[in-house]
Amino acid sequence: MRLNLYFLWPAAALMTALGLAAPATAQTLRMAAGTVSVSESAGTASVTVSIQNPGTTAATVQAVLLPGLGTATAGTDFTYAAPTTLTFPAGSTGSQTISIPLTDDALAEPAEYFALRLQNPSGATLVAGATDALVFIRDNDAVAPAQARNLRLQHLGSYQNGASGTNSAEIVAHDPGTQRLYVANSIGGKLDILSLANPGAITAVASISMAPYGGINSVAVRNGVVACAVENTNPQSPGAVVFFNQDGAFQKQVTVGAMPDMISFSPDGRYLVTANEGEPNADYTNDPEGSVSVIDYAGGLAGVTQAGVTTVGFAGYNGQAATLRAAGIRLYGGTTAAPATVAQDLEPEYVAFDAGSQTAYITLQENNAVATLNLATKQFTSLRSVGFQDHSLPGFALDASDQAADVLLANWPIRGLRLPDALASFQVQGTTYLITANEGDAREYTALTEAVRLGSAAYPLDPTAFPNAGLLKDNSALGRLNVTNRLGDTDGDGDFDQIYTFGGRSFSILNAQTGAVVHDSGDLLERLTSTDPTFGAIFNASNTTGTPARKNRSDDKGPEPEGVTTAVLRDTVYAFVSMERMGGVAVFDVTSPAQPRLVQYVNNRSVTSGTGDQGPEGIVFVAAQHSPTGQPLLILANEVSSTVAVYGVQLRGSVLAAQGPRPAAPLVLYPNPAQGGPVQLSRPVSGTLCDALGRPVRQLRRADRLETAGLPAGVYVLRSDDGANRKLVVR
Repeated sequence: MRLNLYFLWPAAALMTALGLAAPATAQTLRMAAGTVSVSESAGTASVTVSIQNPGTTAATVQAVLLPGLGTATAGTDFTYAAPTTLTFPAGSTGSQTISIPLTDDALAEPAEYFALRLQNPSGATLVAGATDALVFIRDNDAVAPAQARNLRLQHLGSYQNGASGTNSAEIVAHDPGTQRLYVANSIGGKLDILSLANPGAITAVASISMAPYGGINSVAVRNGVVACAVENTNPQSPGAVVFFNQDGAFQKQVTVGAMPDMISFSPDGRYLVTANEGEPNADYTNDPEGSVSVIDYAGGLAGVTQAGVTTVGFAGYNGQAATLRAAGIRLYGGTTAAPATVAQDLEPEYVAFDAGSQTAYITLQENNAVATLNLATKQFTSLRSVGFQDHSLPGFALDASDQAADVLLANWPIRGLRLPDALASFQVQGTTYLITANEGDAREYTALTEAVRLGSAAYPLDPTAFPNAGLLKDNSALGRLNVTNRLGDTDGDGDFDQIYTFGGRSFSILNAQTGAVVHDSGDLLERLTSTDPTFGAIFNASNTTGTPARKNRSDDKGPEPEGVTTAVLRDTVYAFVSMERMGGVAVFDVTSPAQPRLVQYVNNRSVTSGTGDQGPEGIVFVAAQHSPTGQPLLILANEVSSTVAVYGVQLRGSVLAAQGPRPAAPLVLYPNPAQGGPVQLSRPVSGTLCDALGRPVRQLRRADRLETAGLPAGVYVLRSDDGANRKLVVR
């Protein structure tokens, strides 16, 4: 008997042996690309549909406008009234194109988009995941934001304190009495001391190793006393404030909370305050509480003792987590088995003060909040969320992809957590305002990593809230955007009903008393930098060394505004906002806090190489009367390039010099009345102490204290050479 082993034959050979025809591979249809980008002046947008595996029958498919997703309006921005049917004859290969007429209007607007979907195929099947196309219409009417230019920054020079990568220049402090700069060099583990005597040619004075004390994070200086915020060699243990004299000689140190990240003197010099971040270790087995340490500095350095240090934590808020979350404050630290308490979760980042030195304002960056601290009582008086950007609203567009070749500042159904880093205060008509640099930040530890790509399978979108999730997850749309997986699942079912990304890409102005946001710059910083005639070439580039890569931070936090400071010049309040990634500083007139005006944008970074100033972080304004040249200065500490940059400040084409007998800053005397001991002055003063009859009894030369020993009881007047007069009572 003959045995035919058909079961060993390949399927096609078997079909032939049996006299049957082999099945043809099914024809498939798909969008040739998931995204199309075209200028509105192009006249038409072309969407290509491809056929694969052509067969012996014709194939048809409809292309329909997809509802529920898009910012472009049919009939206004483009014309597409009815479904388009495409027919591919039998044996067809290649593709067909749908041409969509565009309207070239005269409106300046963000990039707009709409979507097409393939449906109802006949004679073919659709390729899963390739049925939709997102069409971007790039506006051709947008112009660069107008710059008032009534103030001008002129780059005077930059000083590099060592090779980048082995050194850094994160925070800079200026001492007008010595005309020295003190730079926190955290990578090099040093306190660098520089001479600012010639702002265009800064020179090194000394470099002090911080190895005996820990890791330097921040520095402040007052009247020749240098105070450094130093984290412990075990970062979760209490940190320290280490004091040096003007030459870097150690004086004393006191203990503060864990991981002091920022340090600052109050305007009157009575307090020295640190923001203690209290970050956990990688596996969250040691999570210290965040805190603020207030050092009594009323008696100057001689009066500083450990007993005069009050570290204020947030334990009073423990048990209020649900209420705080409902108010918009992010609390999500710890592990499932051991969630963080409120006190552990809150992480102070930066400190600013009111003009009267009565209140400190502290950003809690990861928590998206600002805390208010009464300096007299050492008690927190408020804890408020700073909210988020709604990127679906006009004025809040963003460029969300590092893989889309074009700049596509568009509105999307996402929210941006402001997560401010630095803040500064200013006053207008008796009201105190705060300005925050909305950098953004994410917790990334072994035990807790919240950042995830929106396009990742690990970030499922709710099908009801986002019926067109596939388009959003395209890498040229939102797929590359980093978002948090710790917020947005509103119904607890494991998918995300709201999308939150990191950072506002903006600055905000808040009423300090109420916490209300009176202004947010929205997409202004990205519009400004993308249209800059020079630096638009490195729009949203990272601050890494080497050739800048345009748009490689668009998927993260964009320009990352990080530093901010304010100044009053003549009758105008200015704010200076530095951008950590792309670099440079933008200047704004904030005299009308609800309607700031852009004044200027400057940058000293190369657009072709890794030279110039990169990664600005610390920012300091030097008033004319405190400047070595008599001209106001703006100083930037650039972390990545390890440079300190100095800009001269000019107003309306004229150099601003120190003018006449004008007080440098409010002058406060304390204690007042005095009991026959030394009286502290809120700033260095040259002048004369006169008795009630106007007779001089003491002469001062850049003094920060006044001896009253030997003075008869009575009323005296301190007359400062810069025009400030203050009454002093001696008992």
